[in-house]
Amino acid sequence: MKKLTEYRFLCFIWQALKTASMLALIMLFTIAKPAYANNEIPSSATKKQSIEAIHQLVENQVKQKVDQKIIEPVITIRKLPHNLELPACQNSLELNDSNTERMAGRMTFRVLCQKPKWQVFVPVIVDGKQSVIVSTQAILKGAVIEAKDIRQELIHYKKVPRGTLVQLNKAIGQRTKKAIGPNTPIKVRDLLPPFLVFKNKQVNIVTQIGEIEVVTKGIALQSGVLQDQIAVRNSSTEKTIFGIVVAPNTVLIP
Repeated sequence: MKKLTEYRFLCFIWQALKTASMLALIMLFTIAKPAYANNEIPSSATKKQSIEAIHQLVENQVKQKVDQKIIEPVITIRKLPHNLELPACQNSLELNDSNTERMAGRMTFRVLCQKPKWQVFVPVIVDGKQSVIVSTQAILKGAVIEAKDIRQELIHYKKVPRGTLVQLNKAIGQRTKKAIGPNTPIKVRDLLPPFLVFKNKQVNIVTQIGEIEVVTKGIALQSGVLQDQIAVRNSSTEKTIFGIVVAPNTVLIP
């Protein structure tokens, strides 16, 4: 009889445990269900924006910006915090560059998302060299620069004076406004426009009579740049007249 009583007690305990377990499962399901009601996704499952994609966008923009302008560039991106969480952008990321004139040094780029709305700022440092035009020898004031007078040289961007020429063809044919020493960067402000007509050299004298254009030969009595008014001597009449420089070795008589 005692054993039967113990057996019934154990069965009661077992049944109670089973009932408690079922109640616990029902409560757990009831609590968890609202998070998925109406097809809602738990916040933990929301898609996050790739921070690396933001960094890559900025890096590509910087590379394109400094291409052929900064030689041997070293691009350092100050990475966004690794624990930064942004909702995934549902359209294309936008990039704003407020340093359009700056090719090296410190810059900051703004990356924006329109949907959902957010923005971040990504600092960048660009280091490298620039190709500049440097004199190979001393050049006198008023001299016309020839190819032998200049060369291209790579120097650190911080040592490049403002306004220095970077293309050889922009310097050749120009006149110097002042004397320039050897191994000196050539600046735009150091140069004058090239002469299109040279003193004592032959020129074409163009005269327009209605719709008819008459061209005769003459000798320039002055050197002149584009749109300069200079004196020329007509080779046929030996008369001195005044005309406007309109092209190389060409003077228009108004």
